[in-house]
Amino acid sequence: MDIKAKEKDFLTTYRASDAEGRLNLMINNYSAFPKIIRKMEVKTKYRIKCEKEYVRSRSCGELGVRVQTSKLSDPTFDEAATNIMIDEALKTGEAEGGILNGIENAEQYEADIRIISIMKMDFELLAEIVEDLDDDDSCWMKEFLTKRKMLKEIANERGVSYDTLKRRAYELRCNIREEIIECLELNCREVG
Repeated sequence: MDIKAKEKDFLTTYRASDAEGRLNLMINNYSAFPKIIRKMEVKTKYRIKCEKEYVRSRSCGELGVRVQTSKLSDPTFDEAATNIMIDEALKTGEAEGGILNGIENAEQYEADIRIISIMKMDFELLAEIVEDLDDDDSCWMKEFLTKRKMLKEIANERGVSYDTLKRRAYELRCNIREEIIECLELNCREVG
């Protein structure tokens, strides 16, 4: 599956996965994962802004003649406030402040905002766990996870056998799994 197909279904797949599945998605896409998250954030923000603009223009069209009120309209301020509210929602995972009022499929946007926030938290934890490994292990593990180097190449550079490094990679993956899985399970619980 190419990266475009992965991006299209990534939110759905991540949302539906259990803790083990989420860990595998992060490890197998380690180098691309932050980019995927960022792209989903930008697309979600874009869609919400388009929906809000559509709702605003539709309501203006329904009213016909615009009635001047005592409040002054400041489109630049309104857009900046919307951007801040969307950014905050993507950071916290909570769409507050009426940001989704009047938007069709608001529940889907709320779910997307929540899962994007969870994905960021999950990946930050995984990256920190990899960073916290012994310096040497952390260094070559990051080289391996980012797919810049294969285990055979890393083994040759370090002067160790491929089998030894392969065993060590398996041990580290088990250690990482043991350390992170409980936290991932917390974010896999259904919200009632």
